[in-house]
Amino acid sequence: MNKLPVGRTIAFAYRFTFTHLGTIIGLVWIPLVLIAVLRFLPYAFGGNPDAAPENLTEEGRRALEAIGSTLLIALLYSMAYVPVIRQALGLREGPAMVHFALGPPEFRLFGAILLFALVLICMAFAMAIAGTLFGGLVNAAAGKPSLIAFVAALSIIIMFCAMLFIALRLGFLLVPVTVAEQQISLGRSWSLTRGNFWRILGVILATTLPILLVDLAIVVAIVGPQQFFAPFPVGDAQTMNAAMSQRLAPLGQHMPLYLGLRLIVEPFMIGLNLGACAAAYRALAPAASPNKAV
Repeated sequence: MNKLPVGRTIAFAYRFTFTHLGTIIGLVWIPLVLIAVLRFLPYAFGGNPDAAPENLTEEGRRALEAIGSTLLIALLYSMAYVPVIRQALGLREGPAMVHFALGPPEFRLFGAILLFALVLICMAFAMAIAGTLFGGLVNAAAGKPSLIAFVAALSIIIMFCAMLFIALRLGFLLVPVTVAEQQISLGRSWSLTRGNFWRILGVILATTLPILLVDLAIVVAIVGPQQFFAPFPVGDAQTMNAAMSQRLAPLGQHMPLYLGLRLIVEPFMIGLNLGACAAAYRALAPAASPNKAV
């Protein structure tokens, strides 16, 4: 069992991103622009996708549009990830101004992402059902509101930790394994990351948290600090959802600005994440010999 060198992995991620930033932008800008257009379409022509649907027909239409948009966005991200991970692994060399490819490697990664998402969705449903049944048993046995609330909170924490553990173990090396080894194998990622959960978590926090803070700063600047950090009302789920929608309403009104700023931030996010994944893959699978004929 190999141990992930946290410091070297983080250092490589930042070095790769800032050394090859121009190349990364050239490799990903077309998919990212198309993703931004897809995300803006629900807001185009004065639409408000955050508003409650007027009837079941509209709700069904929105659901189908959301599924189609999500699948297309996942495919576009696959088109962006493949060349960047190949650059980070040394399977691709040289700069790039424009890159647009849709072939077996991209569809293979798209399939891997869908499989990963399906596994997480099935796990979430299973855990929700188990939590509901367990909560019902506690309710029937105890009948004490304070005990029920404590058990419910503890169950949520345990389920969240389990989901996080499995998601990181399955997903951290998903992209390099799929691209370098030309196979869809969640089991391969799971076996390579054995005994490295906390190291992986540290790497992800170091490479992802700074960009997330930048994204949060963009949202706060658009929404307004006073509105964003205003006290949150306490009530049922419907009241809280309505309050959240009202709080983020300015974001929808300035969606082109937000998406434009995201276009600047996302190459850094992709470079840091995939740079870390590439370094981790080389450390945890040193015997792997990626086929360059992708």
